[in-house]
Amino acid sequence: MPEIQLKHVVSCSSEDRNNPAENLLKAEGTHKWRTAAAGEKTVSVVVQFEKSSQIHSVDIGNEGSAFVEVLVGKSTSTADTDFQVLLVSSSFMSPADSRNNTNRNAVRIFGPDKLSKTVANEKWDRVKIVCTQPFNKTNPFGLSFIKFHSPPDASKPGQKEGMKKLGAFFVKKEEDEDDIQTGALFASRGKKEEAAATPPPT
Repeated sequence: MPEIQLKHVVSCSSEDRNNPAENLLKAEGTHKWRTAAAGEKTVSVVVQFEKSSQIHSVDIGNEGSAFVEVLVGKSTSTADTDFQVLLVSSSFMSPADSRNNTNRNAVRIFGPDKLSKTVANEKWDRVKIVCTQPFNKTNPFGLSFIKFHSPPDASKPGQKEGMKKLGAFFVKKEEDEDDIQTGALFASRGKKEEAAATPPPT
């Protein structure tokens, strides 16, 4: 799926001098956006696309945020209330992980089934990313990266499922739980049949 190019940061409510919001524009995702200080509950950044685009999926790499929400808007709008929710506030860290400052860098891929269909069907040229961390007041937080993808070109073959590179991260499609259980069942059955076929020692 074609990646939507990010043009510039329109505004940011909080950013660390060494980890500014502009790091989200970097292609490889090796630089992070973090809050200016610990203890901030909610921060946001507004980013401009290079051109108006329809959003098919969103890849998000976390950096200590408990929840991440994505809204979309248009540069022609003048009111902040004109933003519409594309991705509802989604969990990236549990309260326990947040308090212990563990599992800070989860990566989640949100396909079209996770996005608002009515909003995703339109074209937008701005996104507002809202990060929340109400459980930890001692560590700055933000995002490692965020990528937006437009709908796949129908004339090109689909991408094969499997390992996917997201910046400096690799994400593998998780196996279906039923498949895992079925495989374990056959493995267990095979061991039992092998044991039954082995004659007892004399």
